[in-house]
Amino acid sequence: MVMTLGQTSKILKAGAALDDTRRIVEFWDTAATSEENLNRILEQNPLGKKSRSRLDDLVSRAIVPRFVDAGPHVIPALKGLLSDYQAFAEACYFEATRADSLLAGFAEGPVWEWWGAGRSTITTRDVQSWLETQVAEGRLPMWSPNVFQRVARALLSALRDFGVLAGAAGSPRKEIAPPAISPRGFAYVAWREHEGGASSRALISTTTWRRWLLEPDAVITMFERLARLGLLQLSSAGSVVRIDWLAKSLGEVTGATA
Repeated sequence: MVMTLGQTSKILKAGAALDDTRRIVEFWDTAATSEENLNRILEQNPLGKKSRSRLDDLVSRAIVPRFVDAGPHVIPALKGLLSDYQAFAEACYFEATRADSLLAGFAEGPVWEWWGAGRSTITTRDVQSWLETQVAEGRLPMWSPNVFQRVARALLSALRDFGVLAGAAGSPRKEIAPPAISPRGFAYVAWREHEGGASSRALISTTTWRRWLLEPDAVITMFERLARLGLLQLSSAGSVVRIDWLAKSLGEVTGATA
């Protein structure tokens, strides 16, 4: 799929935006409509942005596509995760990668492959080379050298903020963090995939788990943990695994794993 400049430059305007997202989720009135909440955000500027254009960019490129378009149940569920920094960040990471195909493709593709090959670090030059390959294969439009560099830095920065990479903010080199996801974060992602129509087999094998560098055995282990918590029933017959959810909502899933 060819991605347009508008689609692929989202990361330049928003990044991980975890602190801003947290403030928006705190500010959000679950008794009001999404339109009413968005109007309040634009009118009252709870984030303290210095210009209306910066606030507009954050709302239009991050808040709306990641958390509003995802459905009215998402922000209330995120409110329930505010006290759990790791799970909150993991939920935001899922929604960010769902809404930004470039970020998802980078995490599921080269980061996963480099980690599997035993690499421990990623540089801005590595990311630029991957972006250039995407252009050569017709998946990305041609950018100026400056934009290639900015996008590469933004991708590394976002994955650092989401905990997939580690390293100093200004460094062109980032380390690949050990594979990790919290039970609440895993439950959030699994339920979101489930409500999107994923079958039992798809829930186990989806490339979404690569965003956390999770091998299939680690995915099964996490589902076994959710089963012990009473959120689902997990059964297997040979190589066939079946998942039957007992929980009824995203809020119930994340609340039960607290």
